[in-house]
Amino acid sequence: GQQAITPEQRTEIIRDILKQQMQQVQLLRQAQVEQECLAMLADDENCDDEMARELQELLQLSDSQKADLRESSKGLDKEVQALETVAASLQAMQENDWLLNEGVQKITDQFTSILHKNQQSKFLLWTDANAEAI
Repeated sequence: GQQAITPEQRTEIIRDILKQQMQQVQLLRQAQVEQECLAMLADDENCDDEMARELQELLQLSDSQKADLRESSKGLDKEVQALETVAASLQAMQENDWLLNEGVQKITDQFTSILHKNQQSKFLLWTDANAEAI
């Protein structure tokens, strides 16, 4: 079953989850920067850039590899933009205590006062199992 937690514990859990999610976003951002670097190499117009020339000389990509990189980079701009939106949302949640205010606690208390502990546990297990559908 689910254990009852204090508002302070809930606040700490929320902060920990947000911190973990921001770390994951940072890892994804890093992967996107690396992908952008490779995409830059595939675009022969960017060969004027000193870093691009250095990397091209180091990797010595074939025309076929460049074509593959161009193909795999399609839509990267939209992915970068989407991740930036997620990062901004997470940042806003970290900087604002709206998730941690009394209103949220009142709603949680109301929910927990209606259901029995066994019902709460079953409901939470059901929502976990059906998270994608919900």
